[in-house]
Amino acid sequence: MLKPYISPEGAVELASLRVGPVPPATEGGPPVALLARLPSDVCGCPEELWRVDGIIYLIHMEEDGSSEILIYTGEEEHERASTATTLYTLRAEMFALHATMGEG
Repeated sequence: MLKPYISPEGAVELASLRVGPVPPATEGGPPVALLARLPSDVCGCPEELWRVDGIIYLIHMEEDGSSEILIYTGEEEHERASTATTLYTLRAEMFALHATMGEG
């Protein structure tokens, strides 16, 4: 079952969009968060650090168009090469990969 999450900003926006009452903001962090977007400290290539349902993902786009997704579950680390040629498609691949992780 979906665990509700409402940020303070989300509560304000929902109040302007919903007809019925808006539940109060919930405590804790969002289930999906962009934690950082910056150049790599090693090579200067674009990287994004995400937290999705408690799993940390680092996506890295090389200048030559190759890319990778690093996955940190807390107990294990995984690396997945990608053929994504833009940060947008690499990000979409990361979310698609996350969606399949619970299917095992």
